[in-house]
Amino acid sequence: MSWNYFKYLIILFPKTSITPVMNFDLQNLSDFAELINDATRILIISHRNPDPDTIGSNLALFNWLETIGKKPQSVCKDMIPGTCSFLKRSENYLTTFDYEDYDLIITVDTSSPEQFGFNGELLEKIVSGPTPLIIIDHHKTNRTCGKVNIINDKAASTTLIIHSLFRIFDVRVTPAIATCLLSGLYGDTGSFMHSNTDSESMEIAAELIQKGADHTRIVKNLFKTRPLEQLYLWGKIFSEAAMTDKDIVVAAVQDKDYERLHTDPQSLNGVIDYLNSVKDSKISALLTEDNKGNIKGSLRTRRDDIDLTEIAKDFGGGGHKKASGFTIPGRLKKELHWKIIPG
Repeated sequence: MSWNYFKYLIILFPKTSITPVMNFDLQNLSDFAELINDATRILIISHRNPDPDTIGSNLALFNWLETIGKKPQSVCKDMIPGTCSFLKRSENYLTTFDYEDYDLIITVDTSSPEQFGFNGELLEKIVSGPTPLIIIDHHKTNRTCGKVNIINDKAASTTLIIHSLFRIFDVRVTPAIATCLLSGLYGDTGSFMHSNTDSESMEIAAELIQKGADHTRIVKNLFKTRPLEQLYLWGKIFSEAAMTDKDIVVAAVQDKDYERLHTDPQSLNGVIDYLNSVKDSKISALLTEDNKGNIKGSLRTRRDDIDLTEIAKDFGGGGHKKASGFTIPGRLKKELHWKIIPG
């Protein structure tokens, strides 16, 4: 189907019976349609340390763009976790790319250029080069650097934003696309246990299941399949976690722990949510080393009076009010303190 159809749809949009789940700027929609229409080779970038939302968003776009005659390519600086390998076209992910090979770039679920994972000249080209950049995201802290920025920080996941775009443009959501979209929604709502779950999320989940989303396979892969080595790592985290006098639960993982337990950073997925369930805690923080000399901080809270984005921004990070993170250069050093209590 020609994308000229969508140009006409944009013009008629205010008069149509289509009711978008989210409010979009009409100029953004028009520019989005025009860029897609004019492009052939389209690069879709997921953020580093990818999660189900960035992967589901990426592959939903990939599978759709194929159907309208485009040549999409998924890329992520880090390998995607095996838990998402069941999604259609996940095997097509690359970890590197040649900027000159593409005439359009789309980033999904990336709150800042640093989250693209690429550095130096390549990052500069992505942000400021001649190839148009579309950003689709749901983080409040997003630094809008694209030619087109489709941002909604009220959306529970980036896949919900893409779902709305598909609804507006009357895209046929196949079972494979529905599974990608629902995976992102399941992942970012913690299977609908997180506070960002709302009636809209549940309604769209039901709609996606009606369209053929394999929710049983999603739940099994994202939440019910764990290697034994991951349980060893989680056990190490739980046994060493501590509560500070400020009611902050802190846990840490050093790079050497992965080698000792025969696992990798992907095994950390989901553990922060258990730390966040500690009774009477205000904030949970998981600090982890990587093999590149960096420390990644993952922050969570259940409280409405705490905005974690304000904390994350102090370290150059960002995210959501109740779930944020940052990455800084450094290493973790364990210290032991003893306190004498008079008898």
